[in-house]
Amino acid sequence: MKKIYLSILSVAIVSGLNAQYKKSEGPVARSIEHSELKPITNNFNQEKTVLWSNTFSSATDWVIGHDASACALDWSIGTVSCAGSYPIADIASSTAADGWAMVDSDAYGGANGGSEIEDSWITMASPIDLSAYPNVVVEFETHYRRYNSERPYVVVGIGDGAGNVTWPDLDPLTDISTLTNVFDAFPNWANSAATTNPQLMQINISSALVGLTPTELSDIYIRLHWTGTWGYAWFVDDFAIIEQPQNDVQTSTAYISGENNSGVEYGRTPSNHVDANYFVGAQIFNFGVQDQTNVVMTGDFGSFGNSGSTTLLEADSTITIETTEALTLSTGLYEGDFTSVSDQETSGAATFGNNVYERNFEVTSDVYSLDGAGNHPAGYDDYTSLGTASFTGAEDGLVLATLYHVKQADQVSGLRVMLTSTGNTAGGEIIASIKDTSDFWAYDMTNLFVSSITTVTANDISNGYVDVWFDEVLNINAGVYYAAIELYSFGNASDIRVLDDRTVAQPSDASAIYIPGDQSYTNGTGTAIRMLMGNGWGVGVDEATLEGVSVYPNPSEGIVNITNTNNEENSIVVFDVLGQVIMTKVSNTTTTIDLSNQGTGVYLVEVSNNNGTIIERVIIK
Repeated sequence: MKKIYLSILSVAIVSGLNAQYKKSEGPVARSIEHSELKPITNNFNQEKTVLWSNTFSSATDWVIGHDASACALDWSIGTVSCAGSYPIADIASSTAADGWAMVDSDAYGGANGGSEIEDSWITMASPIDLSAYPNVVVEFETHYRRYNSERPYVVVGIGDGAGNVTWPDLDPLTDISTLTNVFDAFPNWANSAATTNPQLMQINISSALVGLTPTELSDIYIRLHWTGTWGYAWFVDDFAIIEQPQNDVQTSTAYISGENNSGVEYGRTPSNHVDANYFVGAQIFNFGVQDQTNVVMTGDFGSFGNSGSTTLLEADSTITIETTEALTLSTGLYEGDFTSVSDQETSGAATFGNNVYERNFEVTSDVYSLDGAGNHPAGYDDYTSLGTASFTGAEDGLVLATLYHVKQADQVSGLRVMLTSTGNTAGGEIIASIKDTSDFWAYDMTNLFVSSITTVTANDISNGYVDVWFDEVLNINAGVYYAAIELYSFGNASDIRVLDDRTVAQPSDASAIYIPGDQSYTNGTGTAIRMLMGNGWGVGVDEATLEGVSVYPNPSEGIVNITNTNNEENSIVVFDVLGQVIMTKVSNTTTTIDLSNQGTGVYLVEVSNNNGTIIERVIIK
């Protein structure tokens, strides 16, 4: 099996933590309707009645076990990290300081060839009495990424009051629809999908309590059960059993997408590429015991808004309320609130903390970005990263691509690549390009337009981005394109890590990856490769305007010639890949510089005179 992996970082962007696509799964369906969104649980502010809680500060509160006939994999409790070759980041839970629970399938499966059936669990050491509570929810903060065959379950154990508890015999193919006490912890979770870090999960276990005797209801255990074949890892913390509220309308996610964007939601859109009409909507979930009547969703962006309603939202049901809005958008940041209420739950209710979902976007004059980094509401942003250290065999030549809908003929000066705060080393190289989407999915990396090589400097890393300019301003026709970057790290010596924005659910082809010698893969997040539109960016300096100056040979063994046929006084500055000045010189004639003592590598030679400036990238062999 070929394992392909990418790095997953928490909101704080933790350095050196690799997660992954584990294998070549092939491109998946590359479009979704605007209403097919991944729900994002937004319940941290919910007021609730807690019946039992645990932060995994003590291992004695839990019993760890596994199927001895199947495997030797066990859960761990404490501040334990993944130890496999392709770990996901530690959970950033509310009480992470005192530990958490984690099952590391990656480390175990990788050591056992990835084919052994894993079957392990962690169980409450003591039972809880639920005889007075017919409507009960299990909740926990989690960080999890699915591979494809593993199954995380929440299992209700029913005791007999005499110390005996019967548990189901679960395996990856178990049909849990026939079981009343087993619940999928991540229902309908897609392969390779990851939670936010952390994500609050709430699972209604009330159906498992129906028909039990008082003795059984007073002797209830909860188990987290992992079974499958070589997945990633499952982190759990801040575990609680709560009473299900009678009325709890939740706005689980919200969106605004141009009618011609095929479901893509751009974080920044130039004013000449906005649509005339936008789909504006939200997903509403009824988490309460009671059906909700006259559910109203209202979106408010200040200068515009929308509203929709449904007469009935049954318990444990989700509905999407959406309107189509004709909008005239001027430049600026638009900050929106989506609020849902019902006859039974209004703004004064104790559970109202999860009825509001925030969503921002920006209209700009010249920046087009799929990502919304820097504009997201506080507490909603969720970032990962990917780059030359993310994929086996892609240290040099990895292509990252971001989808853009160009609504009318325009000009493009370059691409802005947003870098993470850690994991970047100066000296890596980037080539920018504009690609045809059909070619990309045929694994053909032919360029419609391509730049020269740009070397990432220490200053770029400090700034948090690198601008890669095309040699001249491009004229681009209306259409759908990939803005792409090709990355070179020289065997991971100068790694490049690009910010990847997961805050907003995107169609699978909104961002994509090409691994050299392999194929193209959908990514479905907001990879932060931004298009710099228009001709107002001052793209480079045309070398022809600096008449009489040339730098050669390139590559060189150390001696570099700088011609000066017009007798202008040239100021010469040489930089290393860290952006540090290693040599300066002034000459009004043809001259040479000797870099042989500086070592092999890439250097930047800047030559300036009264007519302008050129910068040459020179390779010393």
